[in-house]
Amino acid sequence: MEMKQSYWKSVLFITFFAIPFLLAAQGGVTGNVTEASEGLPLPGVNVVVKGTTTGTTTDFDGNFEITVGSFPATLVFSSLGYANTEVRVTGVTSLNVTMEESATGLEEVVVTGLASSVKRENLANAVATVSADELVGTTSQSTVDGALYGKIPGVNITSTSGAPGGGFALRLRGISSINGNNQPLIIVDGVYYNNVEIPSGLRFASGANRGNEENSGNRLADLDPNDIQNIEVLKGSSAAAIYGQRGNAGVVLITTKRGKTGKTKISFSQDVGMNKIANRLGIRPWTADKVESVFNAAERAKYEATIAENGALYDFEDIIYGDTGFITETRLSATGGNDKTKFYLGGSYRDEGGIIKNTGFDRFSLRTNIDHRISDVFDFTSTTSYSRSNASRSFTGNENDGGLSYGYTLAFTRPWVNLFPDANGNYPVNPNYSGNPIFVRDKALNDDSNDRLVQGITLNTNILKTDMDRVKIVTSGGLDYLANQTYVYVPETHQSQVQPGPGGFISVGKNNFTQLNTQLIGVWNREAMEGNLGLTTQLGIAYLYQESNLVNSRGSLLAAGQTSVDQSVNQVIDQFRSEEKDFGYFGQVEGNYKDQIIATVGYRVDKSTRNGDPNKFYGFPKASLALNIANFDFWSLESVSQLKLRAAYGETGSPANYGSTFTSLGANNIGGNIGQSVVGSKGDALVKPETASELEFGFDVGIFDNKLSLEATYYDKKVKDLILTRALPSSSGFTQETTNLGDLKNSGVELALKAFVFDNENFSWNSAVQWYRNRSEVTRLEVPAFPQPGAGFGLGLGTFFIQEGQSATQLVGNLNLDGTGTKPTKVGDVEPDFQMAWSNNLTFFKQFDVSFLFQWKKGGENLNLSTYLSDLGQVTPDLDTPDGQARLVSTANAVRFVEPAGYLRLREAAIHYSLSRNAVENLFGSTVEGVKFGFSGKNIFTITDYSSYDPEVSVNGGSGLSTGIEVGPFPSARQFFFSLNVNF
Repeated sequence: MEMKQSYWKSVLFITFFAIPFLLAAQGGVTGNVTEASEGLPLPGVNVVVKGTTTGTTTDFDGNFEITVGSFPATLVFSSLGYANTEVRVTGVTSLNVTMEESATGLEEVVVTGLASSVKRENLANAVATVSADELVGTTSQSTVDGALYGKIPGVNITSTSGAPGGGFALRLRGISSINGNNQPLIIVDGVYYNNVEIPSGLRFASGANRGNEENSGNRLADLDPNDIQNIEVLKGSSAAAIYGQRGNAGVVLITTKRGKTGKTKISFSQDVGMNKIANRLGIRPWTADKVESVFNAAERAKYEATIAENGALYDFEDIIYGDTGFITETRLSATGGNDKTKFYLGGSYRDEGGIIKNTGFDRFSLRTNIDHRISDVFDFTSTTSYSRSNASRSFTGNENDGGLSYGYTLAFTRPWVNLFPDANGNYPVNPNYSGNPIFVRDKALNDDSNDRLVQGITLNTNILKTDMDRVKIVTSGGLDYLANQTYVYVPETHQSQVQPGPGGFISVGKNNFTQLNTQLIGVWNREAMEGNLGLTTQLGIAYLYQESNLVNSRGSLLAAGQTSVDQSVNQVIDQFRSEEKDFGYFGQVEGNYKDQIIATVGYRVDKSTRNGDPNKFYGFPKASLALNIANFDFWSLESVSQLKLRAAYGETGSPANYGSTFTSLGANNIGGNIGQSVVGSKGDALVKPETASELEFGFDVGIFDNKLSLEATYYDKKVKDLILTRALPSSSGFTQETTNLGDLKNSGVELALKAFVFDNENFSWNSAVQWYRNRSEVTRLEVPAFPQPGAGFGLGLGTFFIQEGQSATQLVGNLNLDGTGTKPTKVGDVEPDFQMAWSNNLTFFKQFDVSFLFQWKKGGENLNLSTYLSDLGQVTPDLDTPDGQARLVSTANAVRFVEPAGYLRLREAAIHYSLSRNAVENLFGSTVEGVKFGFSGKNIFTITDYSSYDPEVSVNGGSGLSTGIEVGPFPSARQFFFSLNVNF
C-alpha cells in the first residue's frame, strides 16, 4: 500500500515539475500586426504555423493568439495586397509584426469567377490590372477609358473625338464582330454599366448619313476615374467565358474605393489646368501670284485688300481651334470604419473647357460605398453613385454640305475672307462654302446632359464555417438608370438655313436607359489540409434586363428667334424602344494543390431575347491550368522566385443586334388612312449568337524576389457565325437579310516586363514595358466580298472591305493597276504592326516623385479624308510641296489619302513633391497628415508622319469597324495641370 502511494506521489511530482517544460515545448504566441506605411493595425491577417494546418486570424485591432505545437517554429503572416511575412519563434513570446504592401502584385486578388478570386501568382490567364495610382496617380484624367492609354497590353484605344468628355473606342484583342458590338462589357462593382453612344439628331441638320457620325461621347464619361480602386481587364474569351454571351469583346471589371477600419480620414484635392490644341496644321503659304494662278484675278484683289487692311491673312484654324480651355476639378472624400461598418464617401466636380469657344464638359459626382457586418452569418455591401454631366460639343465630323462642320467649312474657306460679324452683329455669308464657321461657333448649339444613378448591393450569407469548409450564398443586384437629353439648334439666320432653305433647325432628344442585373451564387471553399487539394466551387444563376426609350423631336422652318420644336412648321418625331432579357446558369470549380498546380473548369449556359429562339440555351465552357514550377519541392534555383506555365481555353458569345430576329413594319399614310407595311430588311428567326473560342498560352517569370518579372502570352481567338447582311432578290419582297454568314479569327502576342530597378531609403525606381500585336483574318464568308456599310465612304474614296482570307480591318479602294479596269484593291490596314508602352516611376528621398509614360504605335494606316476636303478647297498647307502636287494629279483617291498612322507619344508625365512629416506638423499641426503638390501633363508631344491633327481618329464613333477613318475631327488637345492633395 505504501509502495502504491509512493508511486503516485512520484508521478504527480514529475508531472508537476514537467509542466513548465511542456508549456515551453507547446506554447502560445501572441502579438500584433500592423501595416508598414502608416502603422495602422491590420485585421483579418492569416497567421499559420508553417508546415501545419494550425492557424488563426488577427482581430479588429490586429491582435492574434496562436498555439504552437513545438519550438522552434515559423509563423507565416499573409493578407491579400501585402507581401507574405515569415517570423521564426523559439519559445513563448509576444510579437510585433509589420507587413509591407506587395510591390510585385502577386498577392493582389484577381477575379476568376462571378463570386471568387485568386492571387495573381496562381492565375492561369493574362488578366491586366490597373491600380488607382496607375490610373490617376500621374495626372488628372477626364474619363476612365481615356486614362487607360498605354497601361494594358493587348488593348487598342482610339479617340473618336477630341471634345471635352471624350469619345473612345476600346478594342480588346482585335475585332470581335463586323456588324455587332466591339466595345467590352463594363461592370462597376457588380453592376452592368451602360456605355452607350447616344445620337442627338444632329445629322438631320448637317446632312450626315448616320447616327454614329454625330461626334457623340460614350457614357463611361459619367464615371469619375478618381473613385476607382482598381480595374481588371479580361481581354479574351478564355478569361471572360464566365460572362457568357455578353463577353465576346472582353470584360472590364471596375472596383471603386471602399472604407478601411480605423479613424476617419479625409482627403481633399484640387486640380487646375488647361487644354491647348496639340497639333496645328497651319495655312498654305499664299502669295498674290499664287492666289491668282490657283483661283483668279478677283480673288487676288481680295487677297491684296486683306493684306493691306490687316497686315496678315485670317488664320481660321487658330480662330476656331485656338482657344485655351481652362480646367478645374475639386475632390473631397472620407473613409473610415470599425469592426462592424466601413464607409467611403466621395464627391467631385470637374469643369473642362474646350479648345473651341463655347465647348466644354462638366461632371458633378457623388458616391457612397458601405460595407456592414450584420452578424457572423450576414454581411452586405452597398455602392451608390449619382452623377450629372453636361457637354457642349459644337459641330465637327462628317456632313453633306450642311455648312456646320468646322472640318468642311475650313477646308473651303479662304484666309483672305472676313467672316467676323459687323457692328450690328450681322455675320457675312461665306462666299466659298455653305456655312460661316464663326457664326456656327457663336450661335449654333450641340449640347447634351445626363443624369445617372447606379446602385449595387450584395448580401453574403455565411452558412457554414469550419476549419476545412466555408459555404456561403452571394445575392447581388444592380441598377443603372441613365436619363439623357440632347439639344441641337441652328438659327434660321445661318446661311444654309435661310429661306428657301430649311429655315432653321432644332432637335430635342429625351432618352432613357434602364439596366437591371441580379445574381444568386452558392460558393463552397474547401481548404487544403495537410497539403491536400483545396477546392472552390460555385454555382449560380444570372439575370439581365435592359430597356431603352429614345425619343427625338425635331423641326425646321422656325419662327424668328424661337428655340423650341413647337415653334417650327415642319415637325418630325422619331421613337425607338427596345427591351432585352438575358438569363443564364453557370458553374465553376477551382482546384489548388499547394500553390503548385491550379486548375479551373467551368460552364455557362445563356438564353437571350436577342437570339432567334429566345428560349434556347447556348453553352460556353472554360478550362485553365497553371503550374507554379518554382513552388515545387524540387525547385532549388533561389534567384528565380517565380516560374509559372499557364494555358486556358474559353468560349463567349454575342447575340444579334436588337431587331435582327424579326421583320420590322413601317407606318404608311395612304389617303389619310394609317397602315403598316414591311420595310426592306428581313428578319431571321433562326439567327444564332456569334461565338468566340479562344486558346491562350503563356508563362510568367520572376527573378530576385520578383524584382524583375516577365509575363508572355500568345492567344488564338476564333469567332464563328458572324452576323452579316446579304442582299436578297427583289422577288422576295425584301432588299436584304441579316443572318449568320461568316467566321473570323484574331491571334496575337502580349509581353509585359516589370523591373524594380532600385529600392532603398533615398531612391526608388520601377519601370515597366509592354509590347503587343494582333492580326485578324476573315476565314469564312458566305456572301461576295463587300464594303462594310456604315464604316467608310465607298470604294471610290476607300473603305473597310470584308473579304475572305483578308484582314477584317483592311482598307480597300477601286484601283486600275493592270489597265483592265478598276477593281477593289487593298490600300492599307488600320491594324498596327505592334504597340508598345514604357512607364517609369522614380522617388527621391521619399518626397520627390517623377513619372512618365511613353506610347509607341508602329505601323497601321488611316484614311485621311480631311485632306481630301482641303485639297478640293485648295487650302491644304502642303499643296505646294512635291507630295501635295502628286496628290493633285493622282486619279486614285483611295491611294492619295491613305497615310501611315504610327507615332511616338509622351502620353503622361509629372513631378510631385510631398512635404515631410515634420514640415506638415510645423505648418499645420496634427490636423493635417500629408500635403502633396506638383505639375503634370497629358499628350505632351507626338512624333508622327501623319499629316493631320492626330493619328488616333474615328469618324464613326466607337462601334463597329470605326477606327482609322478621318473626316473633319474635333482636334486633340494637350493638357497641363497643377495639383494639390491634402490628407486629414
